[in-house]
Amino acid sequence: MSLEKLITLKTSDNEEFKLDKSVAVKSKVIKNLVQDVDCTSNVIPLLNVDGKTMTKVIKYWKKHSDEGITEVQLKNFDQNFLKMSHSKLFHVHLAARYLDDKKLEEVIIQESFDRITGKTLEEIREVFDIVNDYTPEEEEQVHRENAWAFK
Repeated sequence: MSLEKLITLKTSDNEEFKLDKSVAVKSKVIKNLVQDVDCTSNVIPLLNVDGKTMTKVIKYWKKHSDEGITEVQLKNFDQNFLKMSHSKLFHVHLAARYLDDKKLEEVIIQESFDRITGKTLEEIREVFDIVNDYTPEEEEQVHRENAWAFK
């Protein structure tokens, strides 16, 4: 990996990541920056992404940049990659949106959907760690007003 192909990304908690330009351009935001200016000698600040989250995003990008990997291997990687708490998954999703990585975003949305499909309202609250602060009367009213959603 030559130095002129390296890009440095700096997260909100000041972690720096040097990675190959071909990997970093998985992000449309970074791709646009690289096309507009010479970012190989500069640091690209990622103000809305922390280091732990960026580590996960870069792991995903690197695997999906690997030219020798098969579709089956990628599918297995994705399944293992998504085995994280919903909170972490949410942060990776926010990073994917901020970095404009539609593929990563779609994988995470599908995983979130799969986690709640077929679950009751109470089970969904548990998955997302949502506290039900409705009174029984308020909940009944929501059910009446949105009956279509509870079928």
